[in-house]
Amino acid sequence: MHRACAGTSSPDEAAPMIAAGWRRFLLAALILLLAVGGYFAWRHRQGATEDYPTAKAARGSIRETVSALGVLAPSEYVDVGAQVSGQLIELKVGLGDEVKEGQLIAQIDPTQYAAQVAVDRATIADLTAQLASWEAKLTLAKWTWQRNVQLAPQGGATEQALEQSRSDLKVAEATIASLKAQIDKAKATLKVDEANLDYTRITAPISGIVMTPTSAAYGNNWSKLDIAHVGQVLNNRQNAPVLLRIGKLERMIVRAQVSEADVPRLSLGMPAYFTTLGRQDRRIDATLQSLEMTPELINGAIFYDAVLEVPNPDRALLPQMSAQVFFIVAQADDALTVPLAALSSVQRSSGIRLPGCPPRAPAGTDCVFVMAQGRMQPRTVKIGIKDEVSAQILDGLSEGEDVVIGTPSLAPRGAGPRSGGGNAGR
Repeated sequence: MHRACAGTSSPDEAAPMIAAGWRRFLLAALILLLAVGGYFAWRHRQGATEDYPTAKAARGSIRETVSALGVLAPSEYVDVGAQVSGQLIELKVGLGDEVKEGQLIAQIDPTQYAAQVAVDRATIADLTAQLASWEAKLTLAKWTWQRNVQLAPQGGATEQALEQSRSDLKVAEATIASLKAQIDKAKATLKVDEANLDYTRITAPISGIVMTPTSAAYGNNWSKLDIAHVGQVLNNRQNAPVLLRIGKLERMIVRAQVSEADVPRLSLGMPAYFTTLGRQDRRIDATLQSLEMTPELINGAIFYDAVLEVPNPDRALLPQMSAQVFFIVAQADDALTVPLAALSSVQRSSGIRLPGCPPRAPAGTDCVFVMAQGRMQPRTVKIGIKDEVSAQILDGLSEGEDVVIGTPSLAPRGAGPRSGGGNAGR
């Protein structure tokens, strides 16, 4: 007869205990699995918001512009040239000098012109003396003819003497008329020669600053010429020698080259502004003064010159400075705007594919993706003004809503939500 040992149980008593332990283990494993699954589901929902870069619809100013490159030039200038030929013997001004109207700025050798004036005056004096002589002869010829007319009927003068006195009278009258004409001609020649003598003294036609002359009046293709120098021989018979340029810097013009595609968007009097290369932080407002209908072919493209005029009291704007010009086609303040990258039309052109928007929106509308509660919702919006980076939303979106501006493949993971004010305060 066997005796059971203390602390042991039979197989029938151990089976229920093992089954209860397995049930507790499986329950704990299930709870752990549900917890891990819930955590990763939460992370996935969070990642959906983080992976899509967004920007907020915000209010600000927006302008639609046409941009062009231009060059500055004085609004009023004169290229000072020589009206007579000769050697330049004196140049009284240099580049950058300020001159007054009527001021003597250069002198051409006057020797031959002064001599010609002296010859003209001597010729006039000689002709005047001859005229006085023939006027005396005319007086005598008249007296002789009148006397012969009285004596001829009485036989005191022959017929031959009468005819001779008549001929002498006509010769004297004709000679006097010829001399008077020669004197008038000599006086006209004297005026021309005196003017040429005066042209040897070159004076400033306007007040302004002495600048380097150029072969083009305005434009982007200026070809700089040399300023005249003492000893240079000027020949006005072949061309008009340009000595220097005098310009008024108190008012400047900008001549901007606008492509033919943008010309229909411009209108006279429209607002514009420009910046210069050296002062890009300084915006100068202007208006479109004129649009020249003379096309220019540059690298196979057609451009037209648009002209702006602005005051320049401090003379900070100088000739031939480069200018970046912006013509304001439309503008709005306190407008609701989103980045251009939020528009589905822009996204498609950039290769981004976000399903849900129609392939082509009606005119004046577009589609954006709004991020709400971790989900993207396509929405049709009405578009207004566009600039280089933003678009105005007229309807379909509210201020502060987040719009998608990219895809997860284009954004780094773990960067957190990327939302911004977009164009507020621009």
